[in-house]
Amino acid sequence: MQSDGRGAAELRFRDLGPLEVDRGGEPVPLGGARLTAALSLLLVHAGRHVSADALTEAMWGAESRPRSPSTLDSHVWRLRKALEPQRDRGAPSQVLRHEAAGYRLLAEPATVDSLRFEQLTSDAADLLAGGRPDEARDRAEQAMALWRGRPYPTVADASWAAAAVARLEELRGQLRELLAEALLGTGSPQRALLELEPAVAETPLRERLWTLRMLAQHRLGRADEALRTYRQVRGLFLEELGLEPGAELRELHRRILAEDPTLAGPPAPAPAPVPAQEPEPEPAPPAHEIHLPHRPSTLVGRADELAALSGLVTEVPVLSLVGAAGCGKTRLAIEIARDTAPRFPGGVWFVDLTAAADADDVLSTISSALGYAPEETERPREALAGSLRARRMLLLLDNCEHVLDPVADLVDEWFLAPAELTVLATSREPLEVDGEQVHLLGPLALPRDDREVTDSPAVALLLDRLTAAGADPDDLGLLTHAVRIAAAVDGVPLALELAAARARAFSLEEIAHQVTADPSSLARVGRGSDHHRTVRSAIEQSYALLPPDEAAVHRGVAVLPGPFTVAAARAVTGGEDGADSAHITDTADTVARLVHRSLLVPLGPARPGGPSRFTQLATIRGHAGHAARAAGELADLRERRDRWTADLVGSKPPLGHAEEATWFDALDDDLPALRATLQHRLVDAPSAEGVAMTARLGTYWYFRSKAIEGRAWAERALAHEEGADRLSAALVRLTLAHHLASGGRTDLADPHVERAADFLDGGADGTGSPIVAEVYTLLAHSLFVAGALDRGRQASRRVAAAAADGDPELRLLADLCVVMDRSSAGTVDGDALTELHDRAREAGNRHVALIVSGVAVLAAIRDGDLAAGLAWSDRMITHRLVLGVSDGPVALELRATLAALAGEPLTAVRLYAAARTQALRNGLRWPVVPSTPDLLDRATGALTDAEVLRAQAEGERLTLADVVTDLGVAESAAAS
Repeated sequence: MQSDGRGAAELRFRDLGPLEVDRGGEPVPLGGARLTAALSLLLVHAGRHVSADALTEAMWGAESRPRSPSTLDSHVWRLRKALEPQRDRGAPSQVLRHEAAGYRLLAEPATVDSLRFEQLTSDAADLLAGGRPDEARDRAEQAMALWRGRPYPTVADASWAAAAVARLEELRGQLRELLAEALLGTGSPQRALLELEPAVAETPLRERLWTLRMLAQHRLGRADEALRTYRQVRGLFLEELGLEPGAELRELHRRILAEDPTLAGPPAPAPAPVPAQEPEPEPAPPAHEIHLPHRPSTLVGRADELAALSGLVTEVPVLSLVGAAGCGKTRLAIEIARDTAPRFPGGVWFVDLTAAADADDVLSTISSALGYAPEETERPREALAGSLRARRMLLLLDNCEHVLDPVADLVDEWFLAPAELTVLATSREPLEVDGEQVHLLGPLALPRDDREVTDSPAVALLLDRLTAAGADPDDLGLLTHAVRIAAAVDGVPLALELAAARARAFSLEEIAHQVTADPSSLARVGRGSDHHRTVRSAIEQSYALLPPDEAAVHRGVAVLPGPFTVAAARAVTGGEDGADSAHITDTADTVARLVHRSLLVPLGPARPGGPSRFTQLATIRGHAGHAARAAGELADLRERRDRWTADLVGSKPPLGHAEEATWFDALDDDLPALRATLQHRLVDAPSAEGVAMTARLGTYWYFRSKAIEGRAWAERALAHEEGADRLSAALVRLTLAHHLASGGRTDLADPHVERAADFLDGGADGTGSPIVAEVYTLLAHSLFVAGALDRGRQASRRVAAAAADGDPELRLLADLCVVMDRSSAGTVDGDALTELHDRAREAGNRHVALIVSGVAVLAAIRDGDLAAGLAWSDRMITHRLVLGVSDGPVALELRATLAALAGEPLTAVRLYAAARTQALRNGLRWPVVPSTPDLLDRATGALTDAEVLRAQAEGERLTLADVVTDLGVAESAAAS
């Protein structure tokens, strides 16, 4: 049989980004990381000879053991099989030619993206130099379309690929300049600027890009922006390079200042003619009366709610939209009414109750809005009720909260008899009438991560209003600032609208700073209704109606900047047994009433079985802070918060006991309050108390996967250690050393260990304090794991000294240090591990049991006893879960090692990915086990690229609890 001739001409090599190959539009699976590396090397040298040694290095690394020629040939055979599946046995390859001691990839330049990219870039440069910008632009755009990301990303940093990747990235930089220059040459400065903004952001030191950006801005009639760009780039170059901008930039700057007319570019291309269209017919007038305010701006971000509520309003007698000030209740209600108007033949009517003060005002305002003048003037309420009941109409009652009782009384009366009427109400709390359906309207949703930014309703509304206010939609920083502004105001529509209105006066960066400092200060600019002229005045209307106890809690929780529990609210407001107990008899009840009035947002528990949490929207918190300051309470409230969080921190239980998980949970539940206290006591008004708190939080930061944050607070505390007690100063140093050693930076940890010893040896507490022994135990573990054996033994001796008085808890820690030392030397005894583990379980010390389990897993791996390793791994994972820890990079890495040794590559890759993700997230050393790189390489080599990518993606989302479920960690481990 003859080959069917399908060869290189049918293949397409997409190497500008993750390497992909397709044949006739169908993807070609390459079969693993090694074959991908081999093909990458062959593409780098497409058409040229590649030696067998070079291929071997690309696939296995320069430091790998020598491979036999047959091993390489078998891999090349697999690559050929993937590229030419129809090639007959014995027929010559049309793609991968074997030559003396090597191979050559046969591929036409048009089939390799990197080669075509180079050719198109060269063509674009020649055409532009020849005065043909239109054709140059087309070639450049074709080339840009080929670029999907960094070439050969999985091997780009290898020595054999680095130069080729750098050359292609430089070509891309040149191509971006060519494209922008071609666009300017065709009279398209707007498009040129769109291309230049991301290019400048990615490569800010390419001077030519800044020159083209200035020229594009100037040609758009924005000379002031061009001059601002020059100041920006000059400052950048002086800071980063210590140099002034080059001659080209300086000359362009001079010509713009001189208003040089020769800088004007060619005219913009004429728009294509638009075919004539038939004029749209005028909409038919409504068949019934619609009395609704006109809102020219579009409703953004409420499409789903509008659809759902438009269906609901025709099914219930009373629908109330309830939410905080500024959440857009009126706007949504008007759109619901407009959308459903055809379903109400009796008409749709809007009644604004903002100015109503009592029952008479409510009745007269509704009657006036309806144009109703009953003949029976002695009983106007009954006459109005009779008229409303008889009509299939929708009555929108807006802003009911300050006249809630009279409105509720009227609505109740209307439905005492059968009625065709439907009431749509907006209020900050429900009417609480029979038949009422309440819809809680919150702020617009914010993006939860970078991938959701453009889908966020809050960001979408702000961008819409910013553009309407004159903001430049092409501004590179527009989206970034929009996200920051939206987050600062918690997505509250009124605040977003008022912030956008400032765009005519301030830069987006200034607006972002203003709303971050105090979102409640936003005010309406220019003409418009006095209703909600400022965010603060909108909230003041609700605040003015509060009884004293609710007003006090509203002000008090302003110092809790984020989710908080009732316990925190009680502490700051002095409820029940505090200074203000006469006004606040039951904080929980008061909090519930503030939720009812839309002044607090209920968040529910942060964890199963945990206490409910609440928060103020940023705009409401701003008002509460101003009210507290006006009442002279702010300093007192902060002091109460700080004292409560300090007491909570000071109640730390012993290391590893079940109570410690409960303590961790309590800190998690009110973490924003803890952070606010640390900010106050370490940054705003530094004090010895702040250092003392930091000193006792080390285990919390470490075990609750916040090691990076803990390190930052410890570093802040160092600046004030001289004013603190020696024990606290030493604990901060030891905690910081532990975090650094856990990240593999024992060199940075050493000075802190030495300084801590100075504090302890010169003080009364010395090493005998249990908390000092605990921190030294943690430090010893991180030092042993990092391979710093001598320093680990020094820390262990401190623990042994503390245990000399016979305290059983401290003796347990000292014995653990001995076991860790022996494990590092490879001399640990299995019986000793079991004995210490049993003692730790009997004493209730899960931490010691956890570390012993990890040591036992390593011992089992060294002995090749996978069954024992799995049993100890089950115990290790379970101990961490009992301690309330969701991350466990070392536990996951050890479990992955066992899976790899057991021949389970898919599970191993998933678990290694989970371990790596969690280690990097927490600033910890990765990998810990020396054999991990080889085992991971072996596991990935046994899988296809698709399997590897899927396993890695799944692993990055794994938690320890998932491992228990997915891998069937033995239930008996919890009791062992």
